[in-house]
Amino acid sequence: MMNQKPSLISDPIPYKSIFPWLHLFRVFRLAVDFQKILLASAAILLLLLGNYLFNSLPFAPVQQSRDNLPVQQNLLFPPQFTQRFQQPLNGDLFFGENFSQPLRSITEGRSLLEPMISFNRPVLTLFQAGANWSSLAYATTQLLWAIIVWSVFGGAITRIAAIQFAQDEHIGILAALRFSLKRILSLVSAPLLPFAGMGFFWVLCLLIGLFGNIPDAGGIIVSLLWGLTFLFAFVMSLILLVTLAGWPLMMTTISVEDSDGFDGLSRIFSYLFGRIWYFLWLVIVTLCYGSICLLFAELLIQLVSHLSFWGVSWGMGLEEAEKLFHANQNTLATTISAGWGSVLRILFAGFIVSFFWSANTVIYFLLRKCDDGTPLDHVYNAEEEAEQATELPLAGVAKAGEPVIERPVTPEPQDEQKTP
Repeated sequence: MMNQKPSLISDPIPYKSIFPWLHLFRVFRLAVDFQKILLASAAILLLLLGNYLFNSLPFAPVQQSRDNLPVQQNLLFPPQFTQRFQQPLNGDLFFGENFSQPLRSITEGRSLLEPMISFNRPVLTLFQAGANWSSLAYATTQLLWAIIVWSVFGGAITRIAAIQFAQDEHIGILAALRFSLKRILSLVSAPLLPFAGMGFFWVLCLLIGLFGNIPDAGGIIVSLLWGLTFLFAFVMSLILLVTLAGWPLMMTTISVEDSDGFDGLSRIFSYLFGRIWYFLWLVIVTLCYGSICLLFAELLIQLVSHLSFWGVSWGMGLEEAEKLFHANQNTLATTISAGWGSVLRILFAGFIVSFFWSANTVIYFLLRKCDDGTPLDHVYNAEEEAEQATELPLAGVAKAGEPVIERPVTPEPQDEQKTP
């Protein structure tokens, strides 16, 4: 017999089993989904509409600009976010002198974290010392509106991403919106529950501060109890940091586990406190990878806008084409062209939001697997399990496709009639 030579072809190395965080590189494919981008764009428009309506409220604060003109605040998005929609899309950033501008803004990580600002900025405003009641009311309305919008549309995006990531299946926009609307109370309560805990410790600090109103001895009493305020503030700081960093994961938990708000809160607090270094590593990898993806998307948009401007300019002339983008007068043509540019910018912002929520979905799957070993392909659906539980086979009825076996019927014994 001839000696068999060992095979030179070996099994592929399961890199993703050894390094599960490599699944983060699937986020771009999950984010490039027209359904998610459409949902994200709708959420952005609702947030901007809400900010416009809230600025008309009587307690909305107004700041003065450099020209001494009233400028209303926007806590939901940074100024550069809304300014993007007003920039002309003629490809100047791609072929002009400002080529490094999108590179600098994206590599700094600001674009990828912009969806978190709609939640974090109003929250930080609530904790400003010496804030007046109008600022607190304005920040509260902005915060509640951001939570409601992200609960509906962020919950729908994470549900679609969870099904695609875990089961490689697709669900429609209407099914995802129905899922988030049915669980709107859970999605809204998850990021609001930590404020109840912070409110308890805030009341304790407030009670200590009331001792300061005692004449003569008030300051001494408060200074003696200042160590307790440090302890209370330490607990509030931990709750606040976890809330600011983990509120997207709380909503993702409900989308994946189909659970309530308390489960979303408790899971994220457990994961972040127990797997904090792994969580930070996942965030760092996501920011680095996301910056490259957003840079590619930004340059693609600039190239598309430049080629469209370049092609049209050959037909109508360069000077006439530039009037559509750089004319100072508000004509119908410039308004329409600016509208198309805003549509393209909103779609790019929708891609940022889609990437943000898709990344949080994958991060949650990885944290859950690291903490309790749950497989990455597990997505809970309470409605399907309830339907399977109710669909029990009837007794005595054969299953479909199985032959029916007739058994002989034996007569039951009858009691002998006794003669009187």
